[in-house]
Parts: sequence; structure tokens; C-alpha cells
Amino acid sequence: MIKCPLTGSDNVKIIYQQMSVPLIQNKVYPTKEEARNAVCIDVVLAQSLDNGFVFSAGFNDSIIDYDEHYQNEQSNSVYFQQHLNNVIEIMDQNKCLERKVVEIGCGKAYFMNMLIDRGVDVIGFDPTYEGDSPKVIKDFFSDKYSNVEADFIILRHTLEHISNPFGFIQTVAKANNYKGKIFIEVPTFEWIVAHLATEDIFYEHCNYFTLDTLQMLFKKSTGGHFFNGQYIYVIADLADVKDDLEKRNIQPYDVKFKERIETYKNMIRKPGSTAIWGAGAKGSTFLNLIDKGADQVKCVIDINPKKQHKYIGGTGHYIIKPEELQQNHIEEIVVMNNNYIDEIKAIAEPLGIKLKTL
Repeated sequence: MIKCPLTGSDNVKIIYQQMSVPLIQNKVYPTKEEARNAVCIDVVLAQSLDNGFVFSAGFNDSIIDYDEHYQNEQSNSVYFQQHLNNVIEIMDQNKCLERKVVEIGCGKAYFMNMLIDRGVDVIGFDPTYEGDSPKVIKDFFSDKYSNVEADFIILRHTLEHISNPFGFIQTVAKANNYKGKIFIEVPTFEWIVAHLATEDIFYEHCNYFTLDTLQMLFKKSTGGHFFNGQYIYVIADLADVKDDLEKRNIQPYDVKFKERIETYKNMIRKPGSTAIWGAGAKGSTFLNLIDKGADQVKCVIDINPKKQHKYIGGTGHYIIKPEELQQNHIEEIVVMNNNYIDEIKAIAEPLGIKLKTL
């Protein structure tokens, strides 16, 4: 029986099923064979009819292994660096960085190091961390770390991966003695629905928040949209984490994602000379939906050195550097995220390569 992970209620409705996408999108593989043999799985989206929350039905976090091979760092992009500076500005405006800070899910610690460079007293938690900084604990945060108290707790692109998000927020609040503030940043389902962005639905993400469903976890909070509408954030006092969630009047989603997949397939006009830009979760999902046999899209371009010369899980598409575009005779590129279009134009247009965006 499918139950809402926030409340345990079975008053839910299945709204979409995404077929056969990699278990872990942000993992690339050293050989084509390993990539082709990567575990793929269906994603079933359900919506609570009690509170509107959208989640992945049947999600099993025990089968996902977040280790140092997990690569979702986007900081190679100037646009994304500007976004991170915007995040810090919001934190500064709310006077959140003046005392002790803990970042849960700090990844490779790029954002955390930006804070350290600004003189912020911060420690991080993340099992995928690859460095040797004593300020990062290579572990998932849990109540066993209740001795690590903070005045400000950061959860950036972490809560959407946690199978019991409300319970986790309650655990964080309790471990911190219900003191201090919390900042949460996640992708927003509002943007996904508005843009029919089926490439943003994948197994790693078991929760699909809107600003409304994120703020309902707190008695009061402030929040907003950023990253050109793709992300949302909330700042709240940990003392304001709710004990229980009330029922609300909601509007069930009627999504049209399947039609979008056919549109995406028709975007590939030049098999053999078309590439996609972006070897992250969007690119991985896109390819697994429209080119499972890897016979339409020639390759993938990515600026992250950790992903270059490796292969996309599920399909086995090869990942190249931007500098290798000409030698691969690429005539057309489908850009996975329009936020990066200016950076990509600066590289592709002088080479006479045409660009399309999703």
C-alpha cells in the first residue's frame, strides 16, 4: 500500500510513472559496458490528497549507495557560481552566518569552502566527500550527532533525497535542541510541471516539493524561488518545526509528461552528429528516455572534469570535453538546462554548432 512519507496516510493518487531510468543519475562509469549494465528502475510519482505533497512511491533508500563516486558538483559553471553567491547573500540578509554553521549534505564541500573563505565557522556532513578536511564528517547526519550544535543549519539539495523528510527535519531540530535556524534549498515541482520537465524526475529524488508543501513543515517561515525558478528555499526557526501536519484542500495534479517525451524524441534531427550538453541528472534521464540504445545522440558534453571520458549509466553514451567538439564532428547540441545557455553559446557558436534547449 502506498503511503505519504510525511503523514503515513494512504489517501494518495498515482500521477505519473517514469520507465527504466538509472538508479543513480549522478554516477558515471569508466567503461561503456559498466554503464550499460547500470541498474535501472521505474519511478512512480504519487500525490497525497490530504496535503498535496508529491513523492516517489515505493522508494527504497537502502538500494542507493552514495559514495565518493557520486558526482553532482555544478560549480564549474559561472552561472551556478553566481547562484551560490545569491544563496550566501540571502543568508547574510537574514544574519545566518555570524555564528556556528553546520551544512548537512555538503557534497564535495565547494559551497562550504566558499563560506570558510568568508570567515564562517562551519562544519559539514556528507558520505560522498572526497577530501581530507577535518571540518567534514564523511557520514550521513543522524541523531547520534546531537553533540554538534549549530546556530544555523544548511540543507542544500539534500532533503529531496531523504525518504522521510519531515521526520528528518524533526530529528535535526531535536538534535539541535530546537535552537537556531535552518535553510533548505530544493528543486521545485512547480517548475517541473510548468515546463513538463520529465527529465527532472528520477529515482534519486524521492520528494518533489513546492514552496507551499515545503513551508507547511513549519509553523512559520520565509521563502522564495531562485535559480530562474527551478529551485526554492525556506528559512525557518527550528523551534517552528511542526509536530504534525494538518489536512488541507488541494488540487490534484494532471501531468502531461508522456507527451513531452515524444517531443524530445523529435528534437534529434541529425543522428550521428547531435550531442547533448549536460551529463548530470537531467542529461542522464533525458538519454534513458529517448535514446536507450545510444544510436541517436552521438555523445554528451560536460565541463566537470570528473565526468569527462566516462559513460552515462543505462545508455553508455560517452562524455567529452567542450574542447573535443570539433574532432567529434558535432553539428547540433541539445542543451539540458537553459540556465547555462550563454556559457554554452560562447563555446558552440564560434564553431558553427546549432543549439536547441529543452
